[in-house]
Amino acid sequence: MKKILIPMIEVGGGHKMIALAVKDAIDQLYPGQYQVDVIDFAREAGAIRDDKAMKDLWDFALAHPKLTTNVNLLIDKLNHLTRSNLVTKVLFQNFIRKGAQYILAYKPDIVFSTHFFCTSVALFAREKYHFQYKVISYMADPFTGHNMWVNPNVDTIVAATQEAEQYLISQGQPRDRIKVMSFPLNLKFFAKVNKSREEILNGLGLDPAKKTVLVSAGGQGIGDTEKYVRLLYEKGYPLNIIAVCAKNEALFKELSKLACKGSPTGIAVLGFVDNMHELLEASDFGITKAGPSTIFEHLVKKVPPIITHNAGLQEKGNLEFCIRNRVGWYVTGEEEFLELVDRIMNTPVLEEYQANIQRNAFVQSLPQAPFELARFVVSELATRRKMRRSRKPVTLRKLVLGTRIGIRHRMLKYRKTRFRVNNQT
Repeated sequence: MKKILIPMIEVGGGHKMIALAVKDAIDQLYPGQYQVDVIDFAREAGAIRDDKAMKDLWDFALAHPKLTTNVNLLIDKLNHLTRSNLVTKVLFQNFIRKGAQYILAYKPDIVFSTHFFCTSVALFAREKYHFQYKVISYMADPFTGHNMWVNPNVDTIVAATQEAEQYLISQGQPRDRIKVMSFPLNLKFFAKVNKSREEILNGLGLDPAKKTVLVSAGGQGIGDTEKYVRLLYEKGYPLNIIAVCAKNEALFKELSKLACKGSPTGIAVLGFVDNMHELLEASDFGITKAGPSTIFEHLVKKVPPIITHNAGLQEKGNLEFCIRNRVGWYVTGEEEFLELVDRIMNTPVLEEYQANIQRNAFVQSLPQAPFELARFVVSELATRRKMRRSRKPVTLRKLVLGTRIGIRHRMLKYRKTRFRVNNQT
């Protein structure tokens, strides 16, 4: 049985969600035909120090979005110096060593990576052990990314949109190694939910007669969530709040204290959940960050998101997509936020945005995306990897070698001329 390795780094939820979506689609289309393993690569390989460093960096980026945006701009300007292959060699040698050992033991037939550092380690291991597996990288940022996604050594990098493809090309990715395929989400977001809206809300102790807002901040729960939940709750809006705190225990405690106070606003405070598809089914609009998986999960459920922040430049494209297509909103402060909530509660704007979501071509492409990617990965298993050799190093080597030989000849000739003894008298 051929083995498909899908490595990722569980920073937030986006990289993991893409990986699981493709695995589930392969398992559903080709039951029992392939061994498909999704791994949190650095942790699974035993590179614990590097795993912690990568995850701590991501948490820091979430907490400091303005600084992260400036770092993204610097990364793009430095170009070749900040591509993942070089960055991984400089910062994560332990991951390279232990990741290569993991791959040597696993012996994959193909690698489908959803994180740029995993892609680099898979390429280093292939070169070190002379494996012939293909490496496919999926760019988890669907519109604008950063330079660490660029990797000319991959067999294919898959981008979700034409905008992402043009970004990669502008940063130096060879055009013939880019393929555009839509963004994969977990299959449960497209499946029929067995519970009714009323059952879901009653189970949370909320009133089904009220409009419901789902508040989340991605897998880490880092952001301005508390501020906006507190505003709604203390002002007593006649709606329900489902507040998902994810892994943020401090946020869970703060909002649980808030929920003990009286308010006309209903509230259910949750930690990490695995039923976002059900919570979205029961919601009318959302409040969230601009992470791609989170945004598209909202949209496939026809739940327009209010975006309060984005983690760096790579998430800005998701925000701009929502604004440009009038399927979501972006607010920059409390006053703007409250004005928007008043519009949602008192005008038909919510229904207008829900209709826009239903008509949007990109949103319509999302249900088939996991299956199309699954078919592509399996089709790549059936063909041999093309051995690409760059002519530039060969040409440079010939030039340097030729120059050195020429200099050597001239030196010998000059030496013979200089020290030749004239025997004539």
